[in-house]
Amino acid sequence: MPPLNPSSLRLLLPLGLLLSLPYLSLSSCYAGCNGHGTCNIFSQCSCHTGWQGAACEDRTCPFDSAWSDFATADDTAHALAECSNRGRCDRSTGGCVCQEGFVGKACQRTACLTACSERGRCVSLNEKASTTRDSNSLQFAYETTWDADKLYGCLCDDGFEGYDCSMATCPDGDDPKTTGQVNEVQLMKCTADPAAAASVRGTFALYYGGRVSSTVSVAATSGELEVAIESIMGVGDVTVTYSDGITTACTTATANVITVTFLENFGSLSPLVPYEDALYPDGSSIVIAADGTTTMTSSLGTIFTSVKGTKEAEVCAGRGTCDTTVGSCQCFTDNGDTFQSSDGQGNAGTRGDCGFAATSTAACPGETPCSGNGVCDSSTFKCSCAAGWTGGNCNQRTCPSGGSWFEYPEAAESAHKALSECSDMGICDTSTGTCECAAGYFGEACQYMACGGGTANPCSGHGTCLSMRHMSWESDNDGDATNFVYGVDPNNFATWDADRVFGCKCDDDWEGYDCGLRKCPYGDNPGTYNDAREVQLIKCQATGGTFQLQFRQQSTNVMPFDVQIGELERELEELTSINNVEISYSIDKITTSTNTSYLPNYHCGASATCLTDFVGTSVDTSTGVTLDACKAACDADATCFSFTFTASTGDCTLYDLNSNSTSKASVSTTAQSYYHTTDPLLIKGINNKGFCTNSTQENIVSVTFNNPSGDVPSIVTYTNTLTLVDSATNAAGTIVYATDGATLGSTAYNGQFTSVAGTTDREYCSGKGACNMEIGACTCHTGWGSSDGFGGMGALNDCGFRQDPIGGGGEEG
Repeated sequence: MPPLNPSSLRLLLPLGLLLSLPYLSLSSCYAGCNGHGTCNIFSQCSCHTGWQGAACEDRTCPFDSAWSDFATADDTAHALAECSNRGRCDRSTGGCVCQEGFVGKACQRTACLTACSERGRCVSLNEKASTTRDSNSLQFAYETTWDADKLYGCLCDDGFEGYDCSMATCPDGDDPKTTGQVNEVQLMKCTADPAAAASVRGTFALYYGGRVSSTVSVAATSGELEVAIESIMGVGDVTVTYSDGITTACTTATANVITVTFLENFGSLSPLVPYEDALYPDGSSIVIAADGTTTMTSSLGTIFTSVKGTKEAEVCAGRGTCDTTVGSCQCFTDNGDTFQSSDGQGNAGTRGDCGFAATSTAACPGETPCSGNGVCDSSTFKCSCAAGWTGGNCNQRTCPSGGSWFEYPEAAESAHKALSECSDMGICDTSTGTCECAAGYFGEACQYMACGGGTANPCSGHGTCLSMRHMSWESDNDGDATNFVYGVDPNNFATWDADRVFGCKCDDDWEGYDCGLRKCPYGDNPGTYNDAREVQLIKCQATGGTFQLQFRQQSTNVMPFDVQIGELERELEELTSINNVEISYSIDKITTSTNTSYLPNYHCGASATCLTDFVGTSVDTSTGVTLDACKAACDADATCFSFTFTASTGDCTLYDLNSNSTSKASVSTTAQSYYHTTDPLLIKGINNKGFCTNSTQENIVSVTFNNPSGDVPSIVTYTNTLTLVDSATNAAGTIVYATDGATLGSTAYNGQFTSVAGTTDREYCSGKGACNMEIGACTCHTGWGSSDGFGGMGALNDCGFRQDPIGGGGEEG
């Protein structure tokens, strides 16, 4: 008898005896856990926080919500991940080496490249929402959505724009050649007591375009209110008038309609929005009308109507080209038509906006009118550009638009819906109409976040770059496919990224956020004991056809219904998801028959009916014969198609084909019935251990997992073309499974069998070595080497085999 290996002993011996064996010492860990952990009775290191590895030799890195990962339920993703799945952990330092475009201890936030060109401030979407307002001066929270504190962008200083604040803003203005247009007029009415003491009467302020004015007293004159509004950054000259000769902004006994006319802000403007600070008395308020239709009536009955501005607010007044490197307009001088800086009212001035026509205009701008890319209006000499072109002379290309990465939320916790050129994450090259995307983004509109490895080498060439929605389709539960979908609910603001953020699905044997690391073998830690290997049970009933099995999304080749143990084992072990299994069948043979012309039909029990679909008139033969003699008798009788043999008495009964009405009741538990067939495929496995049986027999197939270890998912049926045709059944063949402690089998046959949920470990290098992820190889600790998956020497390169246990020496594996 060969000696037992240590792994076998640990499964068989009690703890006390194990502890008494010197070569199975359970109190010593390799390198003393390097001082970064404690050694337990299984010679396993329990590492201190911040350390990992079999000997606590590696540092762990910070975790944060993943930028991309596989869904764990419908619309559920972005679980915690080391380096946020956008960086690689340096195990020597515990620091994340982030992919370009990502920063932070855990690579948890996007970078503001070039530090916003030193012309702005880098903030999160959460901070942007909480500290600023949108163009209509509304404010919405963005705090709970997964990217609120992860996506960063630039809040540019006044005069600068672009996702990185690299472009200088040019002045806009009214096109001087269009006429009949009006300025914006907004109305305001304030109800508060200007006569109350200054300490109680309260104050207010006004927002415009998300920016706020200086503080205004309720008793402010029209001049004081005008100064306050003009203090708002971006608001030029305004005029403020009070109705009915009233001198205070707010009133109680009379109705003061305040008119605010914008003289230098053109087009349909955002409304002024009041901010009230403890106006007195309680219930006081400020109302503003800015829609062009709402009216207000003064104390004297005068009706005022707000007016929407109709003047253009075009860059360089539509009569010049913006040089974004310096933020100045190059005014058109084509065809002798000269435009210059204006005062905003069509006269010469200092706005720098090309809004003053210095000469009479006779043609549209462009050496060829509208550069050949638009239509010229002969009355205003203004270009209407064709799709894909822009600029006052239609000589600039437009770039594609996508959902903005860094827009202000359009509602509470809802962002990224508004379309913007290059998705606010790239610069438009107006000579070609293409977006130059920031690092980490791609797509014609920079609308996608790149996979690990970046756009130059996505997934390091060892995986597939997929959107978060597509990744959810590839989600699995310990190797078993799921039906999860990320982005299933279009009203779920949190899944805005379903088709925009991309991540890697690595090929087999590769891992990491960029699929740049090799996997090392996993195995059972041989230092632990009382482990149970996973045992799964299968029962098949079929008399013909084929099938395939699947484990962790990998499928076997097509196998016949009566596949033998060795062939079945080979098919399973050829799957890369399975390294080593042991298979047994509960019956030694489908039947004891050696005649290849007969197929077993029934094993009869007491009072059971042994009947085949083909029998008719019976012919009794003598008793005391053998099974072979009974078969020979049927062979010799041309009318015999089937027979029943009772082993206990040697009784042999033959049947012919004259009718289908004859049956034989047996009182013996040893009675067996057979029928003749000319199809050799139906009886191929009669004398062997075949996978499937007919409906009168039962074969319980046990699959014991040596590797992979642990509690593994169930083997499942991938394809089934099995048929079950015998005297009792004419139907499709069936395959059933039992796992995790469930039973399979009947006491009428060989008894019940119980499956076993695996409790063996699943550790890199079996917990007895260090993984070199650059090459995917284990460096085994002294005394350990490659195993067969259950303690013996083998070729798995998993450090699961104890070398030279008696001598205690061993070599570095």
